[in-house]
Amino acid sequence: MRAVDRAALGACGPVKSADRPCGLRTIGPVRRIAALAAFVLLAAPGPRATAAPTSDPRDALLLARAERVGRNVATRHLTPEGLLAYAHRHGATGAQLSHDALKMADTGIWSGCYAASLACRYAVTRDPEALALCRRAAAGLDLLSTATGVEGAISRAAGRPIPGEPLPDEVKPSPLGGGLAYRDDPSRDTLSGVVLGWTCLARFVDDPEVRAYAGRNLGAIARRLFRGGMAVRGPDGRTTKHGSLQRKIALVFDNGSHASIGAAAVLAGMRWSGDRDLADAWSRLCDDGWDDAVDAQHTWVGGKALSASNVNMAHLALLVLALEDTGKAKRNALEAMREFRRATRGWHNGGLLACALLAGVAVDRDAMVEELRETLLDLPAGEVPWVGGQPVERGKPVPLERRPVSVWTWKQDPDRELVAAPDMRLDPERTFTRADYLFAYWLARAAGELAPDGPRPASVPPPPPR
Repeated sequence: MRAVDRAALGACGPVKSADRPCGLRTIGPVRRIAALAAFVLLAAPGPRATAAPTSDPRDALLLARAERVGRNVATRHLTPEGLLAYAHRHGATGAQLSHDALKMADTGIWSGCYAASLACRYAVTRDPEALALCRRAAAGLDLLSTATGVEGAISRAAGRPIPGEPLPDEVKPSPLGGGLAYRDDPSRDTLSGVVLGWTCLARFVDDPEVRAYAGRNLGAIARRLFRGGMAVRGPDGRTTKHGSLQRKIALVFDNGSHASIGAAAVLAGMRWSGDRDLADAWSRLCDDGWDDAVDAQHTWVGGKALSASNVNMAHLALLVLALEDTGKAKRNALEAMREFRRATRGWHNGGLLACALLAGVAVDRDAMVEELRETLLDLPAGEVPWVGGQPVERGKPVPLERRPVSVWTWKQDPDRELVAAPDMRLDPERTFTRADYLFAYWLARAAGELAPDGPRPASVPPPPPR
């Protein structure tokens, strides 16, 4: 693969008489009608089949908000390196955005999700501005790997420290030089977000350089994961604190969450790098039962197994499997998403709903679309958190506007309520993005839903020939 120019990739520019089915010609009229009806049923509609497309007037409001939020994120919440500064100081300069993103633990996962939203936006709109932002996000995701100096070793965050300002102990200078540093100790959720971001950029963005970067990164990440015994490892080779991916729980029960995250990384690497060694790795994982384990998500257990954070990272991986596989892994990923849907109905979790829609889940689809529409309409627009309130567990979902402000709402458990206190006030120091809105909205749009002019076929393009 030829080398690509990171500076060129990251340069964003201004962001501102029909044929009948075979066999129908020679049969009688009644049998022809019956056969045609059977053919229509078997021909399988896409994610949504409607006789007469209609539009919901609220969907125009959702699009207007997506455009407004997209401008805010692109102009106020992206680092010069192309990563999402999902929480940072008020009025941050470019240098401050880079520093603040570097010290945050979730820069990797949310930058990957933001990249996925941009890729879906481009698939729907073919907007040059969306393409420019995709290229900028690709440069940022690439830095998450190259900053460590070890091929395929991802980091939690990357950026440039401001001398004299505090940073966590996990932040280390990058071998790349140029004042760069990276935050070590990546986790399973870092991996799931980065892999989803690269997968969507590769699948939805028909730009040769973006696809070259995606293929190279996905291949390197998958190869290091597989050769390292299916564990996320730091550049020193040691398994990170939350990096273990064990297919079995207590050597007995399948671990669907871990299996999904690990399998998705290897499958996407195989698919977009085209490397033969990864095809062999994928085959060996399937022989070992990783594709069988994907639907063992144990939602009936509740508790930690059904926490919003765990469900979120599992959905990111399940979506990759549904997009990239055509066999057992895809079938089991869809079954897992249907199981999660049954367990999370009424959570108003836009991230989970959008992932399921883009994956192609058809069961209960209309209800999922309506719940997502209501969720996006109700999601608070504020970008400043409250401080001084008291979070309380209610034991059942509470309305979005009463939940504690979160920098990524889809990671937050739905039964927590922020109870006001006398000294409760808006945080005078910190702000955050509403890129979580963009993630849920544009993935749903790429699935063919929420279009202001009515339902349309999903925008998922076929993979390019190899």
